[in-house]
Amino acid sequence: MRWVIAVLGVAAWAQDPRAIMEKSLQRDQRDDDLARQYAYLETSAQQEWSGGQRTKIKSETHEIISLYGQPYRRLVAKDGKPLSPAEAKHEQSKIDKLAAERARESADQTQQRLSRYAENRRRQRAFLQSIPRAFDFKMGGETSLAGRPAWIIDASPNGTFQPRDAREKILTKFKGRFYVAKQDYTLLKLEAEAIDSVSFGLVLARLDKGARFSLEKTKVNDELWMPLKIKVDFDARLALLKKLRVDLQIDYSNFRKFQSESRIVATGTP
Repeated sequence: MRWVIAVLGVAAWAQDPRAIMEKSLQRDQRDDDLARQYAYLETSAQQEWSGGQRTKIKSETHEIISLYGQPYRRLVAKDGKPLSPAEAKHEQSKIDKLAAERARESADQTQQRLSRYAENRRRQRAFLQSIPRAFDFKMGGETSLAGRPAWIIDASPNGTFQPRDAREKILTKFKGRFYVAKQDYTLLKLEAEAIDSVSFGLVLARLDKGARFSLEKTKVNDELWMPLKIKVDFDARLALLKKLRVDLQIDYSNFRKFQSESRIVATGTP
């Protein structure tokens, strides 16, 4: 009888959306730690619209690697084309300058720099860990993503949530839907929508209600899940005057384990 009760207890826990989200966030932290061992390409494509007319379109591809204990973003392509010789030289000069600065660091300065980076990562994790407190969750059904059975969990703001800072306050402006793999609690996909306007930078910029955000992940090297695609669509007001529509898509590719002896090579878009 005891084992029957235990099995029923585990089954009930597995269907508790808040418990699932907490487990998923723990899994996400593990993947975030492993991701620091990888290099990859990040291609950001942005379109801007004003008055129903497209006013700007641009894309940039960066190579993300770890240098001197911290992530480094190197521009390798613009608008789908490799950099010109002059632009490539400029990017190399920035790396050379960084190398010279790090060579002049004392042991104490290096420790202070890495401590600041670690503290920033801690704050980022604290923000994510506040999600179970910021939302009420309910099961929204089941589906299959990336060939894996997954729970669908809907999230709406918890009216009793007390944000500790401006970043956490942003969570009160969104509702979301999480797709979590049953096998290992990996967050496979996230969809979020602003249910109120969101202000940034002392109200110098504002996202209007209805802004949408989505994230999809992919399995890398059979050991972790990393972002595959991020999409953001929103109407914004700059200085509360100029209104524009922005469509942003960020694609990630060419994931590879970074070796200390790896050489940074300029690469076009995938």
